[in-house]
Amino acid sequence: MKIKEAIAALCKVLVGIRFGDGAAAVADVSPEMFRKAKFNRNEVTTEFWKLLHWLLKLLNEDRLSEASDVADQIKYVKTEVCYYGYGFMDFYQLPVDGSLGSRDLLLAFSWLLQRIHLLEQLLNLHRLQVEDRASLCMCKQTLPFSPMERSDLQESRQSVEMDVRYLQSLYGKLRFHWRNLYSAQQERCTALYKIHLYTKGCSSSQSFDHLSATEARLTQDHEQYTEFVQLLERENIQLEAYLAWKRLEPIYWQWMESVLSAKLQESQELLNANITTVTAPSFNQRENCKEPDIFRETNKLYNELLKLQSELQDRRMVKDERIKDQERSMGDHIGWHKAAFLTCGDVEQKLAAVQSRMSQERRRHGEVRLALRINSTPTPIRGGVPNPQQHNSSGSLTAVEMITQLEAEAILLKKELQELRQLSKEALGEILEHLDGVICIPPMQR
Repeated sequence: MKIKEAIAALCKVLVGIRFGDGAAAVADVSPEMFRKAKFNRNEVTTEFWKLLHWLLKLLNEDRLSEASDVADQIKYVKTEVCYYGYGFMDFYQLPVDGSLGSRDLLLAFSWLLQRIHLLEQLLNLHRLQVEDRASLCMCKQTLPFSPMERSDLQESRQSVEMDVRYLQSLYGKLRFHWRNLYSAQQERCTALYKIHLYTKGCSSSQSFDHLSATEARLTQDHEQYTEFVQLLERENIQLEAYLAWKRLEPIYWQWMESVLSAKLQESQELLNANITTVTAPSFNQRENCKEPDIFRETNKLYNELLKLQSELQDRRMVKDERIKDQERSMGDHIGWHKAAFLTCGDVEQKLAAVQSRMSQERRRHGEVRLALRINSTPTPIRGGVPNPQQHNSSGSLTAVEMITQLEAEAILLKKELQELRQLSKEALGEILEHLDGVICIPPMQR
């Protein structure tokens, strides 16, 4: 059957991702496991929990722990699936011992495939990287404490017995490590610039005409080149398996409709089994009941609700009439159409201003590729952050633009530093008020 071929193709992709990442065999992924999960067989529940745990760990790039307990794995899976927005409550009510619920796990797994594009994300995260990349974060930095939080922090300040010299030594070590990191980054950028400049014209890529550091190293080391070729062949096998899966994916979702129908039928049967018929008590039973008359109280509450609903409707009608009278009076004085036109114009103007401000404050976060383009002309920058409309179609960011944005961020950070210094100065002043005979001498300016 074609469904067996579709599930086999899916399992082949999963196994390829697992061995391509180098992780140990944490789950026996096979078409038989999916078939048993459709009929809610309990013998494959643990394997499905391990599969979901392994996939989500790879997706979040967390360290895989083979010796972790099954209960911890189940808690981790439930937390991550809840984070992505899975709303089927039967999944979260499964026991933590991993003994029941293989069909619910199959539904959750299929939901992740469709909702967050699980396979595509895993293939993209764990593919071979040959280009030179760097982490870039241009997100807007917020102050660590708001003014209200800072005032609360001052009120809840408690004396801590700690030597100031120890804090100074820690601060010195921190500055030393920052300088080492900065110099290492400078050396790396210098080496990359030399590689990109000396290998200009050696690349066959249409986007970049130079080699990366990894490509330059592979041209010199034959062993690494052979190993890299083997990794490329393995990745090609994964991509071929993924293409085979995409051709058979519609068959898999048709099969999942039958799984969902079986789940709904089982839920309906359980619901019918738990329903108990409730008959109204007779007159004699109500007379013999010592508790308050529930039915009379229910009728009283129902009548009160109807009364409140009618009052709300009357107030709504009065309010609507008042608004219409105000609109008529406005139309008599300046013309309603003209007022509406002015209002729409103001809204469009404000919306355009907000969109322009958002486009100017464009932020980037994540990894970017480093490339050398000597013939490219830098974008003219006037007055702060450059306009994204001036960028090329590829969405690249030149070094001049990034330096301008970083300078703007540096100005904001300096302003934040001055606020923190003022806050520390006020805190020191409050402490010195309780000390007699102590003189505070500011440090020498460098």
